[in-house]
Amino acid sequence: MWIRGRLATEECPKSLVTPQSLEWLERFFAWKFSGGGELEVLPAKMADAFLALETAWREWNRENGQ
Repeated sequence: MWIRGRLATEECPKSLVTPQSLEWLERFFAWKFSGGGELEVLPAKMADAFLALETAWREWNRENGQ
């Protein structure tokens, strides 16, 4: 079992990285580093993914003193 913060999985996380998940990460970082923007204008699935990634991003930064 792998655990990080509030996230846990019984499978190796590296095997869960797919081309689609990499695309979500690339889109999130492009959105974030271009100044963010209004989530309301994004498709619901993308806004939900960005909120989840933003939460994980902030938690990681808080845990690592960034």
